[in-house]
Amino acid sequence: MDGGIKNLSEFMRGSSRFYIPVYQRNYDWHIDNCKRLLEDLVTAHKEKRKTHFFGSLVVKPGSLHQETIIIDGQQRLTTVSLLLLAIGKWLKDNELEDRQINLEKIINTFLIDEWAKPGNNYRLESNPKDFEAYKKLFDKPKYYVESSNITRNYHYFYDQLEHFPISISDLLDAYRKLEVMIVNLNSPEDDPQLIFESLNSTGLSLTDADRIRNFLLMDEEQSEQEYLFNSFWEPIEERTNYDVSEFFRYYLTLKLAKTPNRNQIYEVFRDYYTTYSVDKREFFEQLAEYAFAYQQILENHTGNRTIDVILYRFNQLEVTVIRPFLMAILRNYNEHIINENEVAKILRIIENYIARRMITQTPSNALNKIMATLYRDLMKHQKEDISPSEVIAFILLNKQRSGYFPTDEDVQNSLETRDMYNVNSKFRTYFFERLENTNHVETLNIYGGIESGDISVEHIMPQKLNSIWKNELGESYQEIHANYLNNLGNLTLTGYNSKYSNRPFKEKKNIEKGFNESHFSFLNQIPKATNEWGKEEIVKRRNQLIDQALMVWPMPETTYQPIESIEESNLYIYDGEETYTGYRIKGYIFVDEDYQEVTTWREMFIQVIKRLARVNPNKIMELASSRLNSGYTTLFTDYEDTRRTEIIPGIYLKTSISNFGKMNCLRQLFDLFDIDYGELQLDALPPKEEI
Repeated sequence: MDGGIKNLSEFMRGSSRFYIPVYQRNYDWHIDNCKRLLEDLVTAHKEKRKTHFFGSLVVKPGSLHQETIIIDGQQRLTTVSLLLLAIGKWLKDNELEDRQINLEKIINTFLIDEWAKPGNNYRLESNPKDFEAYKKLFDKPKYYVESSNITRNYHYFYDQLEHFPISISDLLDAYRKLEVMIVNLNSPEDDPQLIFESLNSTGLSLTDADRIRNFLLMDEEQSEQEYLFNSFWEPIEERTNYDVSEFFRYYLTLKLAKTPNRNQIYEVFRDYYTTYSVDKREFFEQLAEYAFAYQQILENHTGNRTIDVILYRFNQLEVTVIRPFLMAILRNYNEHIINENEVAKILRIIENYIARRMITQTPSNALNKIMATLYRDLMKHQKEDISPSEVIAFILLNKQRSGYFPTDEDVQNSLETRDMYNVNSKFRTYFFERLENTNHVETLNIYGGIESGDISVEHIMPQKLNSIWKNELGESYQEIHANYLNNLGNLTLTGYNSKYSNRPFKEKKNIEKGFNESHFSFLNQIPKATNEWGKEEIVKRRNQLIDQALMVWPMPETTYQPIESIEESNLYIYDGEETYTGYRIKGYIFVDEDYQEVTTWREMFIQVIKRLARVNPNKIMELASSRLNSGYTTLFTDYEDTRRTEIIPGIYLKTSISNFGKMNCLRQLFDLFDIDYGELQLDALPPKEEI
């Protein structure tokens, strides 16, 4: 590797071809970047600078004669090429060309190799989509690819030249002052990937997907790069709706049985691939299969209606935490490992589990860990003579504490008293849609109706009582209104205009699209059949809807009994809220370590924080030196006393605090270290279980 400062115009003039490998990200400089370049050029001219530094280019020799491969710096090189092309075309369009400055001279000097074969003579060749847009700019405007960022920035440069503060001659002179650091990787020992990562270590400009793509493709020969990119990577981008980073987060969650932090996706992937890597083509084929399953999830389309409608409901609920598990199940379905009936049964069990937890307001924090490990647990128990749905039912039914599968009694108790109006609107729509459409001969498009405003969730007894309603409810109207306004029994779906919602009950029955004409045959069955509305009718209808809910989301049953139980099912998954006051601890699991047996909360507290200190001792030292107040007490100090334990040399942890204090401190530290709360699982006995 060698390097040095070089004039950019001389560099661009001297090479026949700059090749940007397919693994590089798309051209994504914005108008602000282009504006900054023009401002710098104007400043360089006005201040009469001899040179202006324009960043670095990392290059290596290509396989063809006079070919230079751009490892880093494609954005700068592409932008300058667009500026030069815009200058040349503007001069021609405004008939300002002369012998010294004209379109042909600019193109042949910097942009085209006039001695190469036409069609293959562009000095700059980027990835296929960008390159197609770039080539069109050399043609007539009617052929431009207007949707491309390449074209947008070209237009910006062209438009700015109309009223530019310096002449075109001065602008080109300023361009010739640009200098770049050329880092040439000309030795077999030079590692392009390592150098690229070092240059882009801040992660400001590259997504995790960009870095993963570069990691997988950079070391391959050019022909193999193009094959892997065209055959696998580009289809993966399309199948994931171009959110490849999120896809890899789900993929890693599935493979590692834990969810990586969003700011560490690339690092986790690199470690995973380095540890478990196989033949690269085989790996890409596997990625493509998971990406296809991911596309089926996003589009709720597998070709099987039963499966697709459940996927649709998951998407409506925005329950993304289950996607890693769904990717594995659908991949198995696509590979004919699991049949469609089993997939449908599994998805129904998952749906019932999630719906019951939502109905009973069971904290959702634990779902992340449960779903991350669910496929691993399935594989742990799976046998040829046992159906996967039986195993899934067993695993979820045996979850305890924060992973609890709510019972019929739990569901009934919640729906009897819960405010079902002031809830998450997507859950509310899902809830009423399921009550109405389950076992309905012709399902109604309730999701579409809610979105368009043609259908709304309405109070039968209105939110504001007029004199007629007060009279019909009787002397206890205030109590009834306060206790039953947002109760399940008083809420329904209607198609009539919401401005009629305050009308007397009998009018609501008889108006256009009122209860008597309602298409919601189940939800409005009782309002249609009665002529008055009060506490008795609300309770009657509430009980009817509760019975329907228990039918819609039944508790699964299973005959499967493993030889050994799942130890993790008896652990609390920390949700960031529980303080475990009065609990007795037996052990814990933190991140990816094995089960650790302890006898006191103090012991667990010290061990977990020591683990954090191993991950980032500097951060712990900063906390101690800043005397950071944790919200409960000063946790770390650089001095010793009898109430403190040394965590790292010279740094001491205060341990003489209650369980409430310990868990509060851990929660804040997990936030600071960007660690998911669910990475801590606790084996503890609540006070009522103590003898």
